[in-house]
Amino acid sequence: MAPKDSRKKDDPKAQTAKVAKAVKSGPTFKKKAKKMTTSVTFHRPKTLKKDRSPKYPRISAPPRNKLDHYQILKCPLKTITPWFSLLTSALTRRRLRMQ
Repeated sequence: MAPKDSRKKDDPKAQTAKVAKAVKSGPTFKKKAKKMTTSVTFHRPKTLKKDRSPKYPRISAPPRNKLDHYQILKCPLKTITPWFSLLTSALTRRRLRMQ
């Protein structure tokens, strides 16, 4: 003889209410829409891109600052003040030419 089911059965009204609630809430998983293929040619998808971790630096030393104190002494036009004086003199000459 088969053993009796020890689980208590719900009354039909409660069971239908439970099913109706489940139907209203919708499926627990959403079905993904299939992607439409517009091209005939297959392009392999670009997947994992890792950050570079080089074994050694490709540049042996950091670049030197080319505009050091000695360069400024040699070529003082590279500083701001003489540059502004040049610009103002050029502007005054242009104004005089316009008149």
